[in-house]
Amino acid sequence: MNLHAVGWLLGCVLLLLAAFLLVPAGVGFHYGEAEAWACVHTAVVTALAGGGLVWLYRGSTITPEGKADYFRREGLAVVGLSWLLAGAVGALPYLFSGVLTSPVDAFFESVSGFTTTGSTILSAVQLDGDPSIGMDPLPRAIAFWRSFTHWLGGVGIVVVFVVLFPTGGRSLFRSEVPGISREAGHQRVRDSALSLVRIYVGLTLIQGVLLWLSGLSPFDAAIHSFGTLATGGFSNHSASIAHFGSWLVELNIIVFMFLAGINFAIYDATLRVGPRKGWRMAIGSAEVRWYCTMMVGAAVLIGLVLWFWGGSNGAPDSDLPDYGHFGRSMRDSAFNAVALQTSTGYGTADFDRWPPICRMLLMFLAFVGACAGSTGGGLKMVRFMIVAKAALRGIRRFARPRAIHSLRIDGQTLDEGVVASVTGFFGLWIIVAVLGTLCVAASGVDPVSSATSVLATLNNIGPGLARVGPSMNFGELADPIKLLLSLFMILGRLEFYAVVVLFVPGFWRR
Repeated sequence: MNLHAVGWLLGCVLLLLAAFLLVPAGVGFHYGEAEAWACVHTAVVTALAGGGLVWLYRGSTITPEGKADYFRREGLAVVGLSWLLAGAVGALPYLFSGVLTSPVDAFFESVSGFTTTGSTILSAVQLDGDPSIGMDPLPRAIAFWRSFTHWLGGVGIVVVFVVLFPTGGRSLFRSEVPGISREAGHQRVRDSALSLVRIYVGLTLIQGVLLWLSGLSPFDAAIHSFGTLATGGFSNHSASIAHFGSWLVELNIIVFMFLAGINFAIYDATLRVGPRKGWRMAIGSAEVRWYCTMMVGAAVLIGLVLWFWGGSNGAPDSDLPDYGHFGRSMRDSAFNAVALQTSTGYGTADFDRWPPICRMLLMFLAFVGACAGSTGGGLKMVRFMIVAKAALRGIRRFARPRAIHSLRIDGQTLDEGVVASVTGFFGLWIIVAVLGTLCVAASGVDPVSSATSVLATLNNIGPGLARVGPSMNFGELADPIKLLLSLFMILGRLEFYAVVVLFVPGFWRR
């Protein structure tokens, strides 16, 4: 392990974060806010720390022959430690501005932003005499930084680093980009990373302009396009997307949440070889077909349940929506089904007050998640398919033990190493989720809140149910539990292995 190279690379990541911090500072100065200085001070501190590491370990990443002197182990270490550092750095603007006074709360909010989870310790509504912080009174500089961390985390800070410093970037890129397969093996790493960044920026700009044309202010349009393409879900309004009360805005966000949940390799193929090839790749992908089928089927089923249930049924003294209108039922069900399956977490209704079958379906969608290679969270649709096929193969093997049973997806036989890796990942997820739920419950939290808080953070979803539901927050949890859930967010974003390997003693030995 070349620890000096790890230190130099982490210093470069810190310098990159310092540069990004100047963006919310500029926004704050534009609106004449004193809180902009919190971002400036954080940028200075971060730049000094990063510059010190770069100077101290200069020349450690290149051999005398001019080749990169860091490989997969160093790449894994840099990726895992970068997310911990980003969480710590991202917490400083909250503390320096005085918006948050608890370092644990600030770290939780920062990690939730960078990992595109969307869980928050901020109150949905700030009541008179309530010491907690609401979302609506947040200074614009801090609100922008909060959502900007989403956007940076969605594309991946390390991916941006690879674009700027491509030498030896394969190990970094392969450690950063989630999914079963990575396009880095088929084209140059820098080209793959640059293509990913272009698609991400392009879709963000397109959605931002469309939201602005739909009636949102440029600031609101930027905030919500950041949260949508990153599938993060931070809003600067307590009521989230329901604040706008616009079906056009909701339709825009549904479409772009859906697009953000599809493998970005399809968009890359569309740009490189044309729309026809991209379309064939999309409809030929079993993962995309199941992603669409599950999402549409759940949305229709939930909509029908809401319609038969009725909600308030037009009663004037009820605070429930009137789901006696078929259109309103389908509108809310479609938005929340897409938001939960893509792990975006935006909301137009408090689904925790819906019938139990609706809540369970939404949690199932959040568990399965979006496509591999997307910005969405969850187990990932292709992993769910492989686990399901492996379970069925086990039944067939029990019936016919001597027959050869291979797993196929999109007409191709899966390597047994891939199947073992996916089933191992699934088993590790179950173990961590169960142990995490027990830890949260041990702090006095009810079982539903405990289980869904772990699901919400481990799958980078955002809201859970009960005490951590869409109209609640994570602020009332004990500090050790917040730190545990912060680690779960990073585990979910890096899909376990890049973080777990850091705790293996042999990983750090030369």
